Amino acid sequence: MERCPICRATLNGAETCRRCRAELGSVLRTERMAEELRITAMHRLVSGDHETAGRLLRRSLLLHRTPETLSLQRLLGQ
Repeated sequence: MERCPICRATLNGAETCRRCRAELGSVLRTERMAEELRITAMHRLVSGDHETAGRLLRRSLLLHRTPETLSLQRLLGQ
């Protein structure tokens, strides 16, 4: 996450926004979980396990919708 979802201030990697003091730890953890699911899905896709890859991509999209994940889902034809 590059910007605070509340005040749009640029984030410096901290779990608290420097401008509005919003606690962003849970949001950042959710984004990381979605990324881990997407990466695991890519590995499953490369190994030929399309069913598991699709399931992992759907879970990732529920947590954090990104263009990369959407592209991978389209690649699978889902």
